[in-house]
Amino acid sequence: MNNSVNNVVLTPPTGPVLLLIMDGWGIGSGGPEDAVAQANTPVFDRLWGKYAHTELMTHGGYVGLPSGKDMGGSEVGHLTMGAGLILDQGPTRINKAIADGSFYESEALEQVLSIEPGKALHLIGLLSDGNIHSHLTHFRALINAAFERGIRRLYVHALLDGRDVGIQTAQKYVCELESDFACINDNDGFDYAFASGGGRERIIMDRDGDWSKVEAGWNLMVHGEGSERFPSMMAAITRLREQQPDLIDQDMPGFVIVGEDDAPIGKISDGDAVVMVNFRGDRAIEITEAFELDDFSGFDRGVRPQVTYAGMMVYDEDRNLPVLQLMGPTKVDEPFGKRILELGIKQFRLTETQKYPHVTFFFNGGYRQPLDPTMEDYILIPSDKKVSFADQPQMKSAEIADKAVELIESGQYGFGLINFANADMVGHCGKIAPAITAVEAVDNAIGKIIDALQACGGRALITADHGNAEEMQVQDKSGHVEASTKHSTNPVPCILFDPSYDGSYKLHQPRDGDDKALMPGLSHLAATLYAMMGKEPPMDLNTSLIEAL
Repeated sequence: MNNSVNNVVLTPPTGPVLLLIMDGWGIGSGGPEDAVAQANTPVFDRLWGKYAHTELMTHGGYVGLPSGKDMGGSEVGHLTMGAGLILDQGPTRINKAIADGSFYESEALEQVLSIEPGKALHLIGLLSDGNIHSHLTHFRALINAAFERGIRRLYVHALLDGRDVGIQTAQKYVCELESDFACINDNDGFDYAFASGGGRERIIMDRDGDWSKVEAGWNLMVHGEGSERFPSMMAAITRLREQQPDLIDQDMPGFVIVGEDDAPIGKISDGDAVVMVNFRGDRAIEITEAFELDDFSGFDRGVRPQVTYAGMMVYDEDRNLPVLQLMGPTKVDEPFGKRILELGIKQFRLTETQKYPHVTFFFNGGYRQPLDPTMEDYILIPSDKKVSFADQPQMKSAEIADKAVELIESGQYGFGLINFANADMVGHCGKIAPAITAVEAVDNAIGKIIDALQACGGRALITADHGNAEEMQVQDKSGHVEASTKHSTNPVPCILFDPSYDGSYKLHQPRDGDDKALMPGLSHLAATLYAMMGKEPPMDLNTSLIEAL
C-alpha cells in the first residue's frame, strides 16, 4: 500500500478505541456450508452497510507464513496485529533454518543429541502438515539429525490432528514417517518407531487447565499405561475407525503401541531426551510444565523421569519455558500495547480462557503480564470446562459483552482489545447448526458493545484474525463433501465503527492483480488504531487502512 495516500488521522474520540476480534469469522461463498452467511446477523449487516469497511487477508505471506496455502491462525493473527508489521513466524523461521543448515547447529539440539548410548530420543507433537501448531517436515528434520548422529532408538508419540487438516487423514502422515522408519531400521541396531498416539483433543494439547488430558498423555508416554493397546499406529487407527466410522482424528482416544509381549515399546525413561515438536506455544506449555517444573501440581506424575527436554520454540516467554529451545522466539520489539502505554493510554484486554494467550502473550509479541499493572488490565472470563463448544455455542460471549460495557462506561480506558472465540472454537467442531448459533451470539454481543460506544463517542475496529465458520464443509478432489474443522484462507471483514462518520473517508480496498502490496492484511491494523485515536501512526508501522475519498 502506498504510504502517500494513508494520511487520514481522525479527530480524537471522546470514548475509547476498541479492537474487536470475531475469531474465526471469515467471508465465504454464501452457500449452505457458510455458517456466517446462514446466521441472522442484524448488527453486523447494519454496520457493514453504514460504515467504512474492507476485507483483510489473514494467511500465508500476509502474516509471515511460508506459502499462500498456509492457513492463518489465532497466534500468528494476533501477533501480526500487535506488531503492526509482517514478521517471519515460527514455521517460516524454522523452514529457513532447516534449509540453510543453521537449525542443526543450535546448542539446544546438540544437548538433545548428546544422550548416552542406548538411551532414546522421543518426539512428541501434532502429526500434521497444517502448519498451525506443527509440520511433518520438522519431525523428519529431527529424525534425520538423530540418524546421522547415530542415535539408535527414536520413538514418536503422535498427536493426531483432523482439525488443521482433513478430518480423517492421520494415516497419510503415519505412512510417511513409517516409510522413513523402514529405511532407517534396515541398518543394524536401529529402532525408530511410533510409541503412542491419540487425538489432540483427548491427550496433551490442552490450553484450558484441563489437566486430565495432559495426565492421560503423560501416562501413555511415561508409564505405558492405557486401556487401548495396539501393535502399530495403523492397527490403532484402523481398529478405532471400525468401531466408530465417523471418528474425527482429533477425538481418537489415547493408545499405547506394544510389542508381542504386550509391553510398551517406547516409554520415556531416565536419561532419555524429549522434544516437543510443536512450534506454537499455547497447547504445548502444559506438557512442558509437567516435564520441566519441580513444583508441578497439575496431576500426580508418579515417578518423573529425568530427561533432557526441549521445545521447538519458547512456549512461555515470562518463565522461559522450556529452558532448551531449538529455535529462538519471534519477538516484537515495539508491540502496539507497549507503544500506547508509553503514550500514557490506559488499556484493557478481555476474552475467555480459550483466547487469553492471544490477547496477551501473542498480541504483546512475547510478554504475558502487564508491563504496568496500573495502566493495563488483563481480564479473563473462564471458559466452561468439559463441555463441548458445539453444545454451548454461545460460550462466554454474553459475559464478555457485559464486562466490556462496564469497562467502556467506566471512562478509564483509551484502548481495549476484545476477542470473541465462538466462530472459531465452535467452527472446529465441524457442525454447522451450532456454528450458526455461535455467529449469532457474537453478533448480539457486538451490538451491546457498539451501543455503549455510541453513547460515549468511542470507536471500534471490528475484524477477525482468520476464517473458519464460513467454511464448514469442503470438497475433496474426488468430489466427496466432508465436514471441515479447520481454518480457511478466506478474507475476513473489517469495519470501522465511528459514531461521527460523515462519509469523508474509506478503508483501503482489495484490488485485483499480482501485487500483494495492494491487498490489505492484519499488519495494517495497528496504524489504523493510531489514526482512530487521533494520533499520527509511527512511520515504522505498516500503513493505516484509512484513506480520504
